[in-house]
Amino acid sequence: MKVIALKEGFFDGSRIRAGDEFDVPQGTKGSWITPVKEPKAADARDVKAKADAGAKGKNPDDLV
Repeated sequence: MKVIALKEGFFDGSRIRAGDEFDVPQGTKGSWITPVKEPKAADARDVKAKADAGAKGKNPDDLV
């Protein structure tokens, strides 16, 4: 599972800095790490739709 470090620490013989994302075995716990939130499938579709619209020049979020 992918986690993000909240502060510096060591894992598997490596120094991890705050903000680093890395993989750990499922079920690993620690006060200095938190799971990375994976985007939901619907979110991924929305991002792809906006990217496709932007590529065609139809992005409503584009102010230029």
